[in-house]
Amino acid sequence: MSQFYGIILVFLAACSYGAAAIVIKLAYHAGLQPAGLLPLQNLVAVTCLWPWMLISQGFPKLGRRQMGRLAWQGLLGNFGISLCYFWAAKRIDVSLLSIILFAYPGLVLFYQIVFEKHRVAAREFAALLLALVGGVLAANPFHTASVRIDGLGLVLAVGSAAAYAFMNVYGQKLTRDLAPMVITTVTATVSTLAILAVLPPRHWLAPHYSQVQWLFVAASGLLSTVLPMNLMYLGIRRIGAFHASVVSIAELPCILVFAYLILDERMTLQQMLGAGMILLSVALIRPGVSS
Repeated sequence: MSQFYGIILVFLAACSYGAAAIVIKLAYHAGLQPAGLLPLQNLVAVTCLWPWMLISQGFPKLGRRQMGRLAWQGLLGNFGISLCYFWAAKRIDVSLLSIILFAYPGLVLFYQIVFEKHRVAAREFAALLLALVGGVLAANPFHTASVRIDGLGLVLAVGSAAAYAFMNVYGQKLTRDLAPMVITTVTATVSTLAILAVLPPRHWLAPHYSQVQWLFVAASGLLSTVLPMNLMYLGIRRIGAFHASVVSIAELPCILVFAYLILDERMTLQQMLGAGMILLSVALIRPGVSS
């Protein structure tokens, strides 16, 4: 039952990330810029996470080693994903970027096979294959006549996938002796400080934001960090990094559904097929088998 609950938690995290993608798109339509939204949404997330952690967990008593591990998770995981994804999106199409990013379960599995001597079950391999092929179909990179190919953009996209894989694998180790809320709060804080160091205040410190823009900032902070990261770590603790990474690809069909419901964007037959394959891959993750 705990394993099934873990799958549900990660699926809900994927839904939250999918909703965040729609909110961010609406925020851009409302006049916000990526360099302004990224720091602000992280500041909102940290502002929400600290009171929540202090009320639910109390102030964490962390040793130097634990703080170091959380700092690495925040820098190489959270910050690495944000930085690589942000700059990659400027150089290549988001659909192609999504395909490369969501190939990260393969990196997680590779790590566990090589370094943790994990033996791949037939269901795991089938789930991974279905998820990857479904991801390509759902992202639909060839919906336009030409797809932007840029060398540095591809490198950055691979970097975002590697950072995502690191966050899951290292997150599994962290959840063995730290509460998910503590991991989320501290790593989000480290990542936010790094983002503020990279992006000067002139990019995001503007007093003229409207109430609607601030609403989108708050919603993106909650949906992209506060809720999904806690759910993800809770899920990883129960089903392991590899199974969680496969289930997380459900973010793509969630984006398609939310885009259809909120933005009135139509899904192609190819995208619906891809979404179905991703959901089938989630069903193939057998409860009771942990990576």
